[in-house]
Parts: sequence; C-alpha cells; structure tokens
Amino acid sequence: MAYAALVQVEIDPGSDVALRHAILDEFVIPEVRSLPGFVRALWLNDRAGTGTCVVVFEDEEGARAGLAVLTRPGGPPLVGSGLHEVEAEA
Repeated sequence: MAYAALVQVEIDPGSDVALRHAILDEFVIPEVRSLPGFVRALWLNDRAGTGTCVVVFEDEEGARAGLAVLTRPGGPPLVGSGLHEVEAEA
C-alpha cells in the first residue's frame, strides 16, 4: 500500500521565487527522489504564505524516511506534517 508524506511550511509571499526553486531543484528534490520507494512528489504554494509538499512512496517505511528529510531542522518554519495512506488515485 502506498503512503504519502505531507508537509506544510510557512513561505514568505514576498520571498524570491527563483531562490526557492533553486533550493528545491538543487537540494530537496534530488534528495527526496533518491529515497527508497519514491514514486512522485508535488510542491504547492497557496501564494498566501503556506507551501505544501506531498511525496508518495511505495510503502510506509519510505514515507517515514521522506517525512524525516522534509521536516529536519534548517528548513522553513513547519506548519504541520503527517503520514497518510493513499486510498485512491485518479
């Protein structure tokens, strides 16, 4: 059964988009993609101060590892996070 790591962080709406994308492209995304069981991921921005990341893994163990990477100290301020079983896809 697939699992997803879901993380929400604070994003300054006035921050440099190019810098955020460079950090994602150069550091975060390659590291997440290299984790065992990685399936796919989305990084979302509500343009009101919250970023949401959903990373799907083949199993719960992979999702736990992904959650640990995405919530470690040094990143943007954490709003919330959790593991979710994927019940359906379209």
